[in-house]
Amino acid sequence: METINVVIYSDYLCPFCFLANEIVKRIKKNYDINVIWRPFDLHPIRSMMPPIDSPYIKMAWQSVQRLAKENNIEIKLPNYISLTRKALETAEFAREHGVFDECHERIFNAYFLDGKDIENEKILLEIVSEIGLDPEELKQKWKDETYFKIIVESIHELHSVGIAAVPAFFIGNKKQRIVVGVHPQEGLEKVIRKAQADLDN
Repeated sequence: METINVVIYSDYLCPFCFLANEIVKRIKKNYDINVIWRPFDLHPIRSMMPPIDSPYIKMAWQSVQRLAKENNIEIKLPNYISLTRKALETAEFAREHGVFDECHERIFNAYFLDGKDIENEKILLEIVSEIGLDPEELKQKWKDETYFKIIVESIHELHSVGIAAVPAFFIGNKKQRIVVGVHPQEGLEKVIRKAQADLDN
């Protein structure tokens, strides 16, 4: 059976994206899917970001905790609202070197489990060092803005279909089925089965 492509637009700042990542890892155990994570910078400038103790964040976090409990996923409220451009660029650096999944997992866990500030360059450099990459090479890539264009293009891709929220899933090879937001594992698996059926039609 043909592997089903699952493209997911995501930001490391987004707790719903963290939950989606955990759910997708479970789905990969049951289905032959090729998961492609695409960067989406939710809040590229500080002035766009609500403070960590704002009513908006508190209300959103209640939804996060409910979904985490329903899906039996551990998640902790971060100590920081981090700008994530460099974290997204770090993941693209890892992708270029064939270790995206390892980097992706470490960045998410650093923020939503370990309470680390993933805007902090030192944290990101430690992560790439842990997965066997050269921190000095990454620093040069940041300086050259090597991956910034990729992030901008990815944001434009999502906006072009009228979506400005993440996580956003594009599931299927022959026909792409779009799912936005966190959904139960069973719901996403149902969409994957439909995508598999599309191949036979």
